[in-house]
Amino acid sequence: MKAIVGKSYLTEIPHEEGKLSFQHPAFKGTYGNVAEQIDKAGLKRPNSPETASLVYDAFQNKDEKYESEIISILKDNWFWEFTGNLYLPKSNEEINNGVLIEYNPKIENGKLIMNKNSLIKRLQSNDPLVKFVPFGYKIEKQSSLELSKNPYIVARYGEEGAEKIAEVASKYENKPHVWNFNSVDEEKVRMSALNGGWDFDDRLYVGGCDWNDGSQVNAFGVCKEY
Repeated sequence: MKAIVGKSYLTEIPHEEGKLSFQHPAFKGTYGNVAEQIDKAGLKRPNSPETASLVYDAFQNKDEKYESEIISILKDNWFWEFTGNLYLPKSNEEINNGVLIEYNPKIENGKLIMNKNSLIKRLQSNDPLVKFVPFGYKIEKQSSLELSKNPYIVARYGEEGAEKIAEVASKYENKPHVWNFNSVDEEKVRMSALNGGWDFDDRLYVGGCDWNDGSQVNAFGVCKEY
């Protein structure tokens, strides 16, 4: 017999054609540490579309207990999204000058690992967990409408998720900000994170060039079964 004390579940969260459940409370730590905590709990690491659904749903009843907690975390800290970004420089290779996006990327010894050749093979075989977006998409400040149509945001969150993130962004006083690269001189592997009000600035920040794994950031584990 096992007793589970202090855990609850956030259920019935609309997501794509189904619903999601998250375990409460959120895990907190570095990217690798939070991934390890979630894995040990028998949960799934939340990717970008799942995080979008969680945050969007919280804003539908923002004054309720758990919803207000999610919004508070978004404002005062960040949410890790387990979506990796591999930025590629301009080259003579077929896939170049843009970003490879991978859901639930490999983490070894606490560090995000993305192998270009492996990802390109998966991309060419139409693996739905790998996307490529050429540089040229808008970065930094933009309107919520621009955010919803931004090719990088659509690739990272999916069409539904991009609409949800744009709707969340519209709840803030200032225009959303996409932290990203418009070009790179060498390959760069970066994590994904989401914040709403960093440094007392009332706007949604979509982080795609975060390298600081020393940060203490949050994520709710996704229930595989509930």
